[in-house]
Amino acid sequence: MVVLPPLRLSPHFIDYPWLTHLGACQAAAVLLARGWRVELLDGLAGPDAGLLRRDDHAWLGRPARAFLDRLRRLRADLTLVAGSPFLTAAPGRPWLDRVLRETPAAAGTLVYADLVAGGMHYIEYDGAALLRANPRLDLLLRYEAERLLAEAAGELEEGRRPPRAVRENRVPFPLDDVPLPAYELLDAPAVYGFLRRVLGSPWRPGPFPAEPAETLPLVTARGCPYDCIFCSKNPGLPEPRRQVRAFPWPRIARAVAGWARDLGLRRLVILDELANLAPRRFDRLLALAERLDLRLEFPNGLRADRLERRQVRRLRPLVSTLKVSLESASPRVQRDVLRKRLDPAAVERVAGWCRGAGLPLQVHGMIGVPGERRGEIARTVRFLARLRREYGAEPLLQFATPLPGTALARRVRPAAAGATDLHAAFQHGGLATRAFDRAFLRRAAAALGAPDAAGERKVIVNLTYRCNNHCVFCAVGDRPARDARTADVLAALRRHRRRGCDLLDIDGGEPTLHPDLTAVVAEARALGYGRIAVTTNGRTLSLPGVAHALVRAGVTDVLVSLHAPNRAVQEALTRAPGSFRQTVAGLRNLLAAAGDEVRVAVNTTVVRRNLGALPALGRRLARLGVRRWNVQIVTPFGRARASHVPSERALRRDLGRLLDRPPPGLEIQVVNAPPCLLPGRERFALADFGKAERAMVFVGEAGVNLQAWLAGRRRRDRRCRDCPFAPECPGFYRFEGAPGGKRGRG
Repeated sequence: MVVLPPLRLSPHFIDYPWLTHLGACQAAAVLLARGWRVELLDGLAGPDAGLLRRDDHAWLGRPARAFLDRLRRLRADLTLVAGSPFLTAAPGRPWLDRVLRETPAAAGTLVYADLVAGGMHYIEYDGAALLRANPRLDLLLRYEAERLLAEAAGELEEGRRPPRAVRENRVPFPLDDVPLPAYELLDAPAVYGFLRRVLGSPWRPGPFPAEPAETLPLVTARGCPYDCIFCSKNPGLPEPRRQVRAFPWPRIARAVAGWARDLGLRRLVILDELANLAPRRFDRLLALAERLDLRLEFPNGLRADRLERRQVRRLRPLVSTLKVSLESASPRVQRDVLRKRLDPAAVERVAGWCRGAGLPLQVHGMIGVPGERRGEIARTVRFLARLRREYGAEPLLQFATPLPGTALARRVRPAAAGATDLHAAFQHGGLATRAFDRAFLRRAAAALGAPDAAGERKVIVNLTYRCNNHCVFCAVGDRPARDARTADVLAALRRHRRRGCDLLDIDGGEPTLHPDLTAVVAEARALGYGRIAVTTNGRTLSLPGVAHALVRAGVTDVLVSLHAPNRAVQEALTRAPGSFRQTVAGLRNLLAAAGDEVRVAVNTTVVRRNLGALPALGRRLARLGVRRWNVQIVTPFGRARASHVPSERALRRDLGRLLDRPPPGLEIQVVNAPPCLLPGRERFALADFGKAERAMVFVGEAGVNLQAWLAGRRRRDRRCRDCPFAPECPGFYRFEGAPGGKRGRG
């Protein structure tokens, strides 16, 4: 009896635990080849098998009670529990102990065997401790267990009971005579139904889409000639572990054709460490998939410098996504630290081929390797961000995690290598070294979370420079107070729409003072602008019917400028008596008129005078029912002066307090702030990154590109050199003529 238990997983699990049929059926094939009658107790298949989220773990497979009821009734001469890292590593180990403990004596000799669950998928553990902790366990087979399993089966065939022990394979045996997985033992409809439910789960992490569910895993070769320090290839073999051993290709071709014919196989998941190591063999795999009309997936990724352009074109109809591993964009780290020796230019070359072929690409990166420098981490993040921006490649970033048994684990202190939840460590951990701490690694990872608006283009129309406020920091307060000609505005909207602009911001001055605002909004809607936003001080909206008219015209977003929680501070900044009361009344009218169709937000310009009042303003907005708040640091345009800018220390302190204790229900975005101004809270500034190409249409003036215009007023200094948020971060605003060259932190 070969037992494949359900799995108790980390809630942060990644990769493919639902494909561990591979090891169980591989072990079954070894026993079948020796003439044994073999049955499979499959804890991952059945109408009650699926993927469940629990408070502290995930459960994959049949319910524990149903599986254990069947386990307790086993009758066999030999029972083998199919091992995988999902059982020996936390949080699966207590569940493995229970499975071993509840296996009955009638199940015969009880063996636990490490089995190949996919390339790079092995985690070292204390075999002797596992044997001591489980008196019912008779034999523990370590590392690649096929040869050891055949030997133990031979002893039983001869009537000799193997002595209770841990046996370890440390011989790189060839795969010529190792049988391929005995998938004929599977209840294929039950397995495919299980996969359909699991892969269709809304919270199941990658690495490939749900359909076709008729999917089976396969390893065509074991090992890798490269020497990456984070990899656990060829476990148990003596160093160097670079041996590559392949199953004979004719046997693979015959087996896959049989699975397609007899089991209805429609997709093959290739789990080699490096599936495209040998170009001719890789071409044979592609040809086999084409001939049998099979889909392919390579969740472990392919090596970019061994891919050819013609292969990328062939892969386009075969795979859902191509994945390649970069790890680091630094040649030194590649060569001296990781020992991967991959030229990052090869990854960019493949990204270009994928873009040309229309093939989605994922690029894996790793940061936080001991020996890496801060600037090299920043370089990797920037490289991944550029691949996303220029080629549409999706970055997959993880923290270096010392898997037990790898060279990386041997480099770090034992405490650092003893993470109990390795999947969580990959995604949320990180190692601290003299060169960087975990906070820096988290900031680096957050830099890749910046939104990418590369597919959007925005036009900004200053509809008028007239305004009923006279704000001390107004960006256009030095412009002549006049309206734009409506005909000119509409002509500009048509022109920019033809050029691909799909977002529109209507600004001022105060746009509600323009007599044709609603007509401009309605025409923009008719032209097909997807989002139409109006920025206003809200005073005119306090008049009856104005807010409803703006909503009926088709506006999608309205941003109301309110800078203080009380009349004294607001009117000191706006220099307009009565403006506070009218703005609050206009905001109330707008919220009532907007319903669920229009997004309403408040914009606050932060200066010295109102910085300390932000918490009180946030509480007032929450009471009014506002759900979105843009906190915008003053910029060096128009009337704004260096004297208006709060000190960097004050901004860090007061913004930090606000973001740590935001009013309930109020979503805050910080605008014009480099992330270094918000240490530990960088996510609040990220939505201001990656802005689309934006054309500005000024009253009576030619349009300009906003990004280029703003860039001329931004500066970076040496602190930006190693920052992972550059170059997406535009840098600091500088106020000209400030004493001592004072700069405003944008």
